[in-house]
Amino acid sequence: MITIGIDDTDSEEGLCTTYLAAVMMERLEKVGKIRGWPKLIRLNPCVQFKTRGNAAVAFSLETERLEEAKKIALTTLMELSDFSGLNTNPGLVVVEEHSDDLVSDLAQFYRRALNEILEIEEAKGILDEHDLWYKGFKNGRGLIGALASIGAPLPDYTYELLTYRYPERWETLRSIDEESVWKADKITYPKTWDTVDHHNRMVVFAPHSPDPVLFGIRGDDPEALGVALGMIRSESWKRKVLYRTNQGTDAHINEAEIFEVVEDRSYRLRGIVSEAPRAIEGGHLFFELGSKNGSDNGNLNGTESGCSITCAAFEPTKNFRDLIRKLIPGDVIDVYGAIKKSTLNLEKLEILDLARQTKMVAPLCPECGKRMKSAGRNQGYRCKRCKTKAEAKEAVILERNLDLGFYEVPPCARRHLSKPLVRMKEEKVHPSR
Repeated sequence: MITIGIDDTDSEEGLCTTYLAAVMMERLEKVGKIRGWPKLIRLNPCVQFKTRGNAAVAFSLETERLEEAKKIALTTLMELSDFSGLNTNPGLVVVEEHSDDLVSDLAQFYRRALNEILEIEEAKGILDEHDLWYKGFKNGRGLIGALASIGAPLPDYTYELLTYRYPERWETLRSIDEESVWKADKITYPKTWDTVDHHNRMVVFAPHSPDPVLFGIRGDDPEALGVALGMIRSESWKRKVLYRTNQGTDAHINEAEIFEVVEDRSYRLRGIVSEAPRAIEGGHLFFELGSKNGSDNGNLNGTESGCSITCAAFEPTKNFRDLIRKLIPGDVIDVYGAIKKSTLNLEKLEILDLARQTKMVAPLCPECGKRMKSAGRNQGYRCKRCKTKAEAKEAVILERNLDLGFYEVPPCARRHLSKPLVRMKEEKVHPSR
């Protein structure tokens, strides 16, 4: 049994690593048998070198014709990689024997690839240490994802059923009957999710780029994905592959204190809203999240009580910003997202405690219970009916119109790795649909 890992074969202009893997698996059936689920692995979403989704693929092949399998894999990679892309640096790795040391090293390497910006030499070090067969092209950066995808243990996982177009249609608009997509979502949700965006009335399971993917159906139940596929009317597809994946698992999220965060990693941070949300041109919203623990850090804003970080809900998060506008100083929340340019880009949040919001109003008459009226400048308040008086306004607690619990960005803005609330077991969730 061998395992093959592939990464960094597509470009901003087109092609797709999952498509290349689909064709490769098809061709390798001539010399062996694909075993188990092929893995579609998303890595650190902050990597600046990624082309689109930062995905790598790995799969296992049972074969006694090892050299032929390597030749087919390499030929397919050479044929279906876009070597013209500036950030396209294909990597192909074949693991023949999975020793305990190798499995441990690759699992650790995968976890780092989820959270760090790794160097190519680190991947080559593992390849050479374990004497693995590999081919890297251009600067060889794809070897990082190829190794990480092989090593991903997937303690939590979901599925994606990807369909692929006929090559002659790649440069044309996709033909998908949207009504059938909405019906498929209605029948299969919550076993499938992120097929449509209810609030924004959008179908979101199909890309818009000129690549080979027609659409991808995500979910937790392979049978439900098959039901949805059978309901969707579209142009004919040439092939399909069901991948097991780390998408929708929050595998990239690390728990930390605000003062501990570093650039290009993703976190769950607990803090207190310290400034009211502010908007800038373009519809983007920002607010400050403060912590009473920790110390100042060069990436953060120091405060007397500890430190703070800026959180952002950008315009593409659409209706999620309506929630952000309701936050006030004193609210205690957990935020989830990636740190870019000293700012946490929000993926979801949990409201843990709401600050009391008060307003000064005319006092109530103790006799009739109605609001008193002003008696004139600097003359206090009085009830004309009961003749009662009061010297000043009183504070009343305002209804926040906001519940404790989890809130998420809509499907149209969801990152691949971010866990949708439909997959979370907590009782207090407020899904975007």
